[in-house]
Amino acid sequence: MESLIKKLSQTVPGTVFRDGDPEYQESLASYFSAQESEIKPACVVKPGTAIEVSMVVSALAEANSERQDKLKFAIRSGGHASFAESANEPEGVTIDLRRLNSIKISNDQTQVTIGAGASWGEVYRTLDAQGLAVPGGRHSQVGVGGLTLGDPSGGVSHFSGHVGLVCDNVLEYEIIFASGFIARVTEDTPEYKDLFFALRGGSNNFGIVTRFAFRVFRQGRLWGGTLIHGVESKDQQLNALNDFAANPKYDPSASLIQSFGMSEQGSGIVNGIVYTKLESEPSVFKPFLNIDPIHVNTLRELTLTELTLEQDKFNQGGPQPANASQNVRTRLTPLLSQLMTSTTFYLSLSLLRLTYSLWHTSSARVKPVPGIVWSMNLHALSPSIISKSPFLQSAIPSLTNSPRTIIIAHLTATWTSSSSSSTVETAARDLITSIEAAAREEGLQTGYMYLNYAHVGQEVWSDGSERGEKRKEWLRGVSRRVDPEGVFQECVSGGFKLF
Repeated sequence: MESLIKKLSQTVPGTVFRDGDPEYQESLASYFSAQESEIKPACVVKPGTAIEVSMVVSALAEANSERQDKLKFAIRSGGHASFAESANEPEGVTIDLRRLNSIKISNDQTQVTIGAGASWGEVYRTLDAQGLAVPGGRHSQVGVGGLTLGDPSGGVSHFSGHVGLVCDNVLEYEIIFASGFIARVTEDTPEYKDLFFALRGGSNNFGIVTRFAFRVFRQGRLWGGTLIHGVESKDQQLNALNDFAANPKYDPSASLIQSFGMSEQGSGIVNGIVYTKLESEPSVFKPFLNIDPIHVNTLRELTLTELTLEQDKFNQGGPQPANASQNVRTRLTPLLSQLMTSTTFYLSLSLLRLTYSLWHTSSARVKPVPGIVWSMNLHALSPSIISKSPFLQSAIPSLTNSPRTIIIAHLTATWTSSSSSSTVETAARDLITSIEAAAREEGLQTGYMYLNYAHVGQEVWSDGSERGEKRKEWLRGVSRRVDPEGVFQECVSGGFKLF
């Protein structure tokens, strides 16, 4: 390892940092979870150009070709994934892409080119000023690279009803292969057409993507914010969510996430509401506004930047302050242990009610955990969204010619002491397992996993069905072709591997 670090320092001077260097400490402090922040890599490399990434990858691949035991490396953008080693490598090399944060709008304002290390907050601030938008993350600190690539979910956004998922709007990828070769990948590039589609939700199985070109659209101010009610309104809330998600005339401008939350301060139901047209209190949200009493109501006219900053308040951890320099951020609050896990099922009011009941029961198990915040978040993939997303049409194993609404049930947890991790993880696993068992019993399983919210150990590439296995084998074939030595399978432990 010492010889490798020396070689990297000589090859890409000014980018390699070790324990004790301020840049090393900053990188660790900028992860969202304590599990990731506590990992100590042998060095952190912060390349500032695609050429520097190429030189780093070439050096790592060459070092691994000369030894039996593989030198591991990790790739990170925003560092939002919570489980240990998802984007940080103990005693290995962590490649921190956050210096690749350029944002350039095309002259005709139809595309924006974004570095993989940029945050969605940075993107929105740039586009808001031009009256433009792109589908992206709901929180400002989340990295562009991870959300766009890092899951077989492709990234759901507030605009999915109009333009599909985030990955459906990528026009071009700049990717570094294990050989160090830099390729530009589009749908019209004959030698990489299969890779273009594999990169949609393909995680880090093919190379390091350093830049994306996205399709953009005109977008002014919108209407949205947060409603908070007491849990005693749960029946009304679930009925309203079911009606919203089941509406055959689904309003593509409407975006909703309903969350049940429990903390040391109490419990509540939070509705994150967004209407991408500038219309106050549209009829689609009246059922939620008509539930009394409302404890908090922040619904108002605002920009996309302002909306994401508000939603950051519900996103425990992450780099702070949000407006700090991308390269030198100082953490103001201690990092929390975090967990995300999820499942999906076809919409059913009875299963929504059971999901709430199971979450409520599980809350009692974790309530003694110091600093616990235990939230179940429900959001819908309507047939309208699926019809706008070529990615979803290929990734949902159970999809038929008459798509049904899918509910993503996404559990998040934060807590203050790592000594409680086993309790929290066991409760989370049992909760998701119970929901999946109920979905199977009712014939409502989808076979689709939203990987951005998946936890280590969950199967994300296939549900075992013929269609799921066929897609997984196709992705493996693309991986074998562009990474014949399996560098990104064997040497990159983070992410979810195809093999």
